[in-house]
Amino acid sequence: MIKGWIILLYMFSFATGCMTLVLSVVFHLREAYQWTKYFIVFHSSLLLVIVLQVLSVFVDLFLGPTAAFVSTVVINALLAANISFFIAFVPFFTRWLLAQPLRSMMVLFITIASVFMVISILDLIFSSTWIFQTLMVVIFIFSLSFSIGVLMRNLKTISNVDVRTVSKAIIILSFTMLPLLIISIIFPTVRYITYPIYFMAFSIILLVFLFIYFKKMPHHEEKELTFSSVETFNITEREYSVITLIKEGLTNKEIAYELNISVNTVNNHIANIFSKTKVRSRIDLLNLLS
Repeated sequence: MIKGWIILLYMFSFATGCMTLVLSVVFHLREAYQWTKYFIVFHSSLLLVIVLQVLSVFVDLFLGPTAAFVSTVVINALLAANISFFIAFVPFFTRWLLAQPLRSMMVLFITIASVFMVISILDLIFSSTWIFQTLMVVIFIFSLSFSIGVLMRNLKTISNVDVRTVSKAIIILSFTMLPLLIISIIFPTVRYITYPIYFMAFSIILLVFLFIYFKKMPHHEEKELTFSSVETFNITEREYSVITLIKEGLTNKEIAYELNISVNTVNNHIANIFSKTKVRSRIDLLNLLS
């Protein structure tokens, strides 16, 4: 009976995760931020962990202890890799939220992620010792708390209202889940329950943000984009060429190919365009000029 409820919890978590993944892919196709492709890979691997966790329950019920042990090792290895990736991914996402360069923070988190992965490997070798598992949870809590602290200190600097709202929701969620993470240190057997709850809650927050984003997409007819219409922003002819290709939905690599220039040059042009028009994303640029 208890395992049935656990499977149901994982199914709900998987469903919300799938919806978040689909909308995230669409968001990436429209915005093409550097961090979005990493988030899609990370989120996909977390969904795989959800599937493997559910399968492990069936393996335990129908295939016996040996198969259950093998599946548990695979799941723990994948989950450890995911959490390591998450720790290293935090500065990318935080940098986008705050629109600030955080190179020192990135180095710190990559180092912490490496330490976490080493401890995870030792934990797998020595068959889940309490010390290693406690260290992993402590590292995860420290990384999460540090990131939340940075967000809280810089919350007022986030100009986009929707992004600021999502940041507040993530902060509240993290504080809400902190007691569960602490309980998982004391009682390791409940970790497989806290994981889907946190994943589902985080997915719901992102879903709300993505729904708001798509709801605010313009529905009016677009006006013709001409060079004269962007002259007020001191846009050069080359930058205008980049804007027209952005409007056609081309990626930075495709724009570089069309204009026979390097991707770095395209990135510089787009950075200059954003600076001149005072926008943060492609969709904001197109909304401004359409």
